Amino acid sequence: MKRGITLIVLTIFLTSFVLAFNPTGSAVNEDSDSEQNSVVTIQNLEQTAMMQANAATDVKIQNAVTVRNRLRVQAETGECPEGCECKGSTTKCQLENGREMTIRAGNSGNTIVQVKGENMTTKVVLYHHNGKVYGVFKNNKTRTVNVLPDQVREKLRERMRARMEVRNITLDDDGVYQVEAKKNGKLFFIFPVRERVRAQVNAETGEVIRTRTSWWGFLAVDSEDEESLLGASCGTVTPGENDACCQSKNYDYWNSENQECLFNESEE
Repeated sequence: MKRGITLIVLTIFLTSFVLAFNPTGSAVNEDSDSEQNSVVTIQNLEQTAMMQANAATDVKIQNAVTVRNRLRVQAETGECPEGCECKGSTTKCQLENGREMTIRAGNSGNTIVQVKGENMTTKVVLYHHNGKVYGVFKNNKTRTVNVLPDQVREKLRERMRARMEVRNITLDDDGVYQVEAKKNGKLFFIFPVRERVRAQVNAETGEVIRTRTSWWGFLAVDSEDEESLLGASCGTVTPGENDACCQSKNYDYWNSENQECLFNESEE
């Protein structure tokens, strides 16, 4: 009898203790539900922001990709893209950062694009609108061509940290620049040589995708390029100011993994 009474008292005591800390019996669940709701809300906000950004990008592309804005060697429609000057077989356009782009005819139906003395050739259909260049690539995908030939040259010099001469830059149907160049060095620290360099650069983001050099390159020492390079110093600025440094050079952000300034890539 005493044992039974003791068990009853103990049960009542434990129940009171639990209710004192969780009077509704559901506080823990409510906290969990609250956390889940917060996560869902954040995800919804991120998705909304992404959808709005994509919609804004789509509008920009729709406004850009028109008959008038197409960059041609000769203005077949009699119209010249806004912000451009068309004379005969040459078209000159002002870019948003104050640079000038010249378009003229190349060989085999190619178009030559020149910026700050550096040329690139392409068969991609290009458009100009509000100081930006757009291209229609494989599978009819329209993307912003953020990186132009002068920046391709600087990107490659920045990556190789060597004196070099860019020989050929071609924009292909995948939105990638195929680059051929020669860099200066000394074989066995003695004999001057010019090493062949091949590289690939993303025309939208500016990422140097790949670089290849001559098989004997490990035997040569590069001649360092002491000129100021676009974005070269943004990895050594005050921590936390890398993005601001890249933005001052007309890029979008600093990529710490690649150690270079890049542009944001458009969402599909």
